[in-house]
Amino acid sequence: MKNVFAIILIGFIVCCSGDEEDQIDCSLFDPAFPSLFIRIVNATGDNLIENETIDPNNITVEGDFANAGFQFIPANEFAVPDSDIRAFDNSLNLYIPNESSFKYTVDLDDFEVIEVGFEAALTRIPCDITYFIPTRVTFNGQMLALTEISPLEFLVIVEL
Repeated sequence: MKNVFAIILIGFIVCCSGDEEDQIDCSLFDPAFPSLFIRIVNATGDNLIENETIDPNNITVEGDFANAGFQFIPANEFAVPDSDIRAFDNSLNLYIPNESSFKYTVDLDDFEVIEVGFEAALTRIPCDITYFIPTRVTFNGQMLALTEISPLEFLVIVEL
């Protein structure tokens, strides 16, 4: 009797321990994708968009890849003052291409033109979905900090 119970238990464990991807219904799978934000500050750390030195309506962005784009993220008036999302106030949300290396040229309202280079790592998730996660940022030949504020949301602070 003990042997029969052990065989049934082993059979149940083997049947239930299949690949995790087999358990995902890809037609219902809604994965999170990475986001990349840039905040432009001066030497004292003041946000140059927030203090109106740079007009976000006059910013243009070009990339060394097709369909480069950005979205201006204004201050979130509904967020709690110390919440993580406030880190993205008055920043630029940049599109992350499907490339391991890419560059953005940002014209900041005729204030200054900056060039920011990125390296990214390929990430594979269930349902044969891939995307790139930024891993390294350079500006004027210097490495910049790439901070993951919350899962898959990355912030780069560029000091002018």
